[in-house]
Amino acid sequence: MIDVDGVSKAYGATMALDDVSFNVGAGEVVGLLGPNGAGKTTLMRIMTGYLQADAGRVLVDGLDVAIQPLAVQQRVGYLMENAPLYHEMSVQRYLQMIAELRQIPKDEQAALISSAVRAASLGHMLTRPIGHLSKGYRQRVGLAQSIVHRPKVLILDEPTVGLDPTQIIEVRSLIDELTKHSTVLL
Repeated sequence: MIDVDGVSKAYGATMALDDVSFNVGAGEVVGLLGPNGAGKTTLMRIMTGYLQADAGRVLVDGLDVAIQPLAVQQRVGYLMENAPLYHEMSVQRYLQMIAELRQIPKDEQAALISSAVRAASLGHMLTRPIGHLSKGYRQRVGLAQSIVHRPKVLILDEPTVGLDPTQIIEVRSLIDELTKHSTVLL
């Protein structure tokens, strides 16, 4: 499902990634481990088409990210470490906007949004402005937006940042459930 082959990326004289290669099969959950500054986020950005590698190749579901970034992004759900959210929007309106941007057919939007809301335990927060939510609930909104289109591949950059111990357990259970239809990279 994910093939990373010889990926390198430098920021000036600093080598963030140096000839990284690995494969992730369908339905697997794989974690990238390393200290801050090891290049994990850089690699995730390359894998999602938000950043271009200096060398190497990434295939997601058989598609080359450098050649077909939009097609890859349609298959990938991506939660950045600090998800960009519109603080003045309600949770419900934000997820509707994401569904529209993801070009989910109108007749499927309600069901998919409801599924993402249930999965992220956001039902009682739908009418609240995102800016009024705790950091943990904002993280849940970011998670819901990343799964609303039922992606084949889910890339989560530190998905439990800002969550309390109970919420961390819930997110881990959710990730386990998501492997039924998604490959997950943490």
